[in-house]
Amino acid sequence: MEPDALVRDYLGRLEAAAWPLPAERRLELVAEVREHIESALAESGQRDEVTTRNVLDRLGAPEEIVAAEAEGMDRRFGAAFIGAQPAALGFRWGASEVAAIAFLTAGSVFLPFIGPLVGLAFAWSSTQWTRRQKWVATLIVVGLLMVPVIALMGARVSVGA
Repeated sequence: MEPDALVRDYLGRLEAAAWPLPAERRLELVAEVREHIESALAESGQRDEVTTRNVLDRLGAPEEIVAAEAEGMDRRFGAAFIGAQPAALGFRWGASEVAAIAFLTAGSVFLPFIGPLVGLAFAWSSTQWTRRQKWVATLIVVGLLMVPVIALMGARVSVGA
């Protein structure tokens, strides 16, 4: 098998095994391991199949790397990652996520201006929302809050003219 194909296969297995980790950490972990592999191959001075297999064997199974990473996260965050189902890993809606959705939707009707801002606060405090989702929600809320302001400014200009 071609050495580059071995590395791609290994990194693919690593990424698949790392599904319980947060997306950012998963990307960092794959990048770190890729860098380590490239460094080890450069140090060896060879890039053949045998050398590549030896480097990958020394790293260990991708599942072992993820288990070690998850164990470290387990100590830092108090969450059990390995062997748990997605719901047990915290990939579910908690109070913060439910409150964010409620205030961003119904809150905008019952508490105009304030509801969506409170919803954004809940969204930004959530650990389940990705950074991108938080920014999209923020841009939507700010954009929608600007519509009445612009309309009032337009009405004021037309009344004054």
